[in-house]
Amino acid sequence: MTEAAASDDFHIPPRPPSRWEYISNDVRTLAVLFLLPTIVVLVSVVLYPFIYALVLSFQDKRPGIPARFIGLNNYIELFSSADFLQILYNTVYYTGFGVLIKFIIGLASALVLNQPRRFNNIYRTILFIPWAVPTVIASLVWLWVYDEFNGLLNILLIRLGLLDHGVAWLAEPKYAMWAVIAVVVWNGTPFYTMHFVAGLQAIPKELYEAAEIDGAGQIRKFWHITVPSMSTVFTITVMLSTVFTSTSIVVVNIMTNGAPANLTQIIPNESFNVAIQASRMGLGSAVNMVLFPFLVVFIVILTRRLLRKDGG
Repeated sequence: MTEAAASDDFHIPPRPPSRWEYISNDVRTLAVLFLLPTIVVLVSVVLYPFIYALVLSFQDKRPGIPARFIGLNNYIELFSSADFLQILYNTVYYTGFGVLIKFIIGLASALVLNQPRRFNNIYRTILFIPWAVPTVIASLVWLWVYDEFNGLLNILLIRLGLLDHGVAWLAEPKYAMWAVIAVVVWNGTPFYTMHFVAGLQAIPKELYEAAEIDGAGQIRKFWHITVPSMSTVFTITVMLSTVFTSTSIVVVNIMTNGAPANLTQIIPNESFNVAIQASRMGLGSAVNMVLFPFLVVFIVILTRRLLRKDGG
């Protein structure tokens, strides 16, 4: 027998990889392992509560009483109510004007703060203070500002001779909603300013210099350089602010709780009142679910716009 044949007879087969070696070399398995904690958190904190609330909206559920499936009855009851249609309108009005005013003031503030000047950091700090104040505290402070008898706003306007007597700002139908929107704007505008200042500072200065050489004025530079360069920042900021504003319960709950006559009532606060105070948990979940499709459509539209821009 030759030496080569002997070596073939005693050939040792390769050792199969261990389980750990297999896992460590499989990219898909590693990806699943690394994403598993995030998936668990999302399922337990986001997906499960949403599915439970959705199922609850089709049930007649009260504390201490077993749930009873009633189909679309909760939704039929809501859309058959003129009060709920008013609340839905209030929510759109409150969110739309709140976001619009925050956008305008935030952009104006950012344009001013982006200019080089002395004490600019101090000005930025002062403008960011309202955002640092908790919404609960801000609502309580403004509740005192709007007080009919000893509120700061009435005292100031009376001393300036603009009013003869105090106005119940949160009880007057023509003032109440705008008084609430003013608090939302005061508390949320720094969120816009912060994002817009960061976006403005990311725009290359060479673009403005080239535009000046071509004879472009401030307005043309704003429309043809600033706005296109900031479109992504605008879209993301508006999307986040719309979700935050339309789903926040704090300001309305503390300041008016929907008064006067449901003219300041919005969907999140109505859901809280129906589910917790009236103990109709199924109907309260249905109230919240009505807002969900509108937010999804709004987010999808803005997201597609962002993707088209990135693709371009």
